[in-house]
Amino acid sequence: MNAPFSGGDRQLPSPPSDSSITILLVEDEGIVAQDLKETVVHLGYRVVGIASEGVQAVRLAEELQPQLIVMDVGLRGEVDGIQAARMIQERSHIPVIFLTGHRDTETLQRAVSTGPLGYIVKPFQEVELRCAIEVAIHKHRADVAMREREDALRRNAELMESLSLVDELTQLKNRRGFFELAEQALRVAKREHYAMGLFFVDLNGLKQINDSLGHLAGDQALRDTAVVLQQTFRDSDIIARIGGDEFVALAHVHKDTTALRARLREHLADFNNRSTHPYLLNVSIGTTIVNIHTDDDIQELIARADAAMYEEKRASAAGRVTS
Repeated sequence: MNAPFSGGDRQLPSPPSDSSITILLVEDEGIVAQDLKETVVHLGYRVVGIASEGVQAVRLAEELQPQLIVMDVGLRGEVDGIQAARMIQERSHIPVIFLTGHRDTETLQRAVSTGPLGYIVKPFQEVELRCAIEVAIHKHRADVAMREREDALRRNAELMESLSLVDELTQLKNRRGFFELAEQALRVAKREHYAMGLFFVDLNGLKQINDSLGHLAGDQALRDTAVVLQQTFRDSDIIARIGGDEFVALAHVHKDTTALRARLREHLADFNNRSTHPYLLNVSIGTTIVNIHTDDDIQELIARADAAMYEEKRASAAGRVTS
């Protein structure tokens, strides 16, 4: 049995430590474990458990979630301290300090490979243990803070990326978001040979709403149009506001766009019948089918649907509303 401490140092006063720090001790020699516990408590820390073998250490680490583990390397049994530390690190980020009476290079290399935050060779003085614990806790807290900062930066970057693809007023995709997603969807449609239709929707009379009722009413009309579009199309379809009063949708269709056009008209009529707003929603719709056998891109599809929308708008102005 390796005595853990050299003589003459136990009676030296220790500086006050953070008693909230919880430590799990792993030592298979009962007398050594008790002596180690008394030393750790004397240093001002709280011992939450003592394990005498590797498997038990893994279980207690998971149950107790200590802030630090002081682990003897040479545990008896099938799982030694190095293997136990590796298993614990796979489950959590609890820092480990190794205690060992071994000085051979192979043991040191195995220990270092698990990423311990301290490595103390027996026998050691109390001051060495105290310094190792303080350094390990400080480094672990710094590592946690760095990971938290990195996570926060990643979440902020993801949020900014998400916001850059979303129209703030309607919460639909904006022009950039539509093009990024639609180009991907178009490639998949051509590869998998399924039909898609592109819808170009223009909110008629937005200027009149703004002029007569104010821009708040105009903004609400745009939001209402977005809601109707979301009710009409599937979640898998891509809907966006790409201009002041212009909306587009890239949607899965069976053969043509007739059914979806009719559904959109029905939802608009339902909205207007139930609405208490001082305006009615009126839109012009242009559509085109994606030809999977051509190299048409999103810009070309939008141009064709836009032209069809203006044709409907002219027909409506002339009193010949198309269906």
